[in-house]
Amino acid sequence: MGYEVEVLTGFPNYPGGKVYPGYKIKAYQREIVEGVPVLRVPLYPSHDQSGAKRALNYLSFAAAASVGSLFLKRPDVVYVYHPPATASLPALVLRALKGVPFVYDIQDLWPDTLAATGMMERSAVLNTVGSFMDQVYRRAAHVTILSKGFKEKLIERNVPATKLTVIPNWTDEAQIQLPEPNPARAAELGFRDRFNVVFAGTMGKAQALETVLDAADLLRQSAPSARFVMIGGGVEVEGLKQQAQDRELSNVTFLPRRPPSEIGEVLGLADALLVHLKDDPLFAITIPSKTQAYLMTGKPILMGVRGDAAEMVKTAGAGIAFEPQNPEALARAVQEMLALTPAQRQSMGAAGREYYFAELSLAAGAQHFAQIFEQVARQHRPYDALKRGIDVAAAGAGLMVLGLPLGVLAYMVRQKLGSPVFFKQVRPGLDGQPFTMYKFRTMTDERGPDGQLLPDSVRLTSFGKFLRSTSLDELPELWNVLKGDMSLVGPRPLLMDYLPLYTERQARRHEVRPGITGWAQVNGRNALSWDEKFEHDVWYVENRSLVLDLRILLTTLQKVVKRDGINAQGEATMPKFMGSPSA
Repeated sequence: MGYEVEVLTGFPNYPGGKVYPGYKIKAYQREIVEGVPVLRVPLYPSHDQSGAKRALNYLSFAAAASVGSLFLKRPDVVYVYHPPATASLPALVLRALKGVPFVYDIQDLWPDTLAATGMMERSAVLNTVGSFMDQVYRRAAHVTILSKGFKEKLIERNVPATKLTVIPNWTDEAQIQLPEPNPARAAELGFRDRFNVVFAGTMGKAQALETVLDAADLLRQSAPSARFVMIGGGVEVEGLKQQAQDRELSNVTFLPRRPPSEIGEVLGLADALLVHLKDDPLFAITIPSKTQAYLMTGKPILMGVRGDAAEMVKTAGAGIAFEPQNPEALARAVQEMLALTPAQRQSMGAAGREYYFAELSLAAGAQHFAQIFEQVARQHRPYDALKRGIDVAAAGAGLMVLGLPLGVLAYMVRQKLGSPVFFKQVRPGLDGQPFTMYKFRTMTDERGPDGQLLPDSVRLTSFGKFLRSTSLDELPELWNVLKGDMSLVGPRPLLMDYLPLYTERQARRHEVRPGITGWAQVNGRNALSWDEKFEHDVWYVENRSLVLDLRILLTTLQKVVKRDGINAQGEATMPKFMGSPSA
């Protein structure tokens, strides 16, 4: 698509935990893979069941990649593939030191997946991982997820919906070749005269493949022609082989792991393809990556995963869904598939292949990512890093210089309006994330007979009007600027209640940190209509620069002296925003 791409990764060792032939661990290695520059950094290779070794694998790469990232040419945007969560550390380093935004692509929800797969069981560690993930989501410019269930889960964790995009996975279309079935090859692999249900992929704890062995045991009598063919590697393979041998399950065959370029041959010989995961709530909101490969091959699917994955197969008309970790349900699904005519099974497979290319293909997914990368690069300009430095320096200096005047104002507010001195309210900040904004109090807490607060015009005292007209009530927001909640210049932070009322264009005001002053403030302030104010805010987002910020700050000083645009016509401040007619 014309983008310049560079990859920062480790030395290849997945899934076996051993470095691939032709590679050896060293300080770094640069190479070109299909025209793409690749920088490899050292790591501890391990993917076994040891939590300590797995953690060392993740952390060693994160540390080496964090250093390695500093030697890359500054990118416009970083794409981070998760898991593991530690892969975010180099992106966090680039964001902190060079102001580079990153897009976080989530394939597994952590710590949920760690707990569900048994990789980590200590609650303290899981809580720590959860807290770390919250920080990653907060700092990511955008988060992509593979299912609607993931999106709903992250919204529950207070990740703004505007920051989330569902992009289903595609498969390696170029690698998976689907040759015409070869009778001789079918006989060689034992596929002739059997109804072959193929599972291809990693065999770990999450796949819970003991269910397949139990179903095979049930099918020995009820469907003797049925056979399960298990292809791949993983930590559970040897144990499953031993169990099958001990139970004399002649209708279960294990084949070694094959690269994508060779797996098409076996998938093409299958009568049905199997997907299975543990019956865990987490997996009800995920879509196993092999689903896309199976759909593309045009073979009917037996889906042993609840939720989004089962719904995808049903929507596509591509197979049969059954209850996971239920051997009887799997056995019934195999019998049901076996009872269909070859033409019916072929129709199922064709429907799945059509659905894949219409909804899930590489072309569709790449276009979605390209749009997000363009959006993020546009929203996070190199100037933003400089802007943050200016904010910190100015806010810090302002708080020190104005320390005594702020103390005097606080005393006067206490004397005239009572406690509390500060007005605190949760407002939406960058990407709509909530933060607590601090201002000097300007209104009383007078209430009517019904216990409700009186209108602003009644509660706003003459002293409060003075604070507002001079903008002295805004000075405590310097603390918000220093913390990173706000900027000196940007769209004013409004109310959380307004977030669902914005049009798509109006919501763009949250692509930057809110400001103490902004383009709308120097072009009419509260005398503007809501639509006019939002249009000024979005114009600032699209045109922000150092020169524009300096112009806004200087104009703000002039406006404060003249006390322009303090009120909307007929209002003490601004009427409540009820949504735009175009929304």
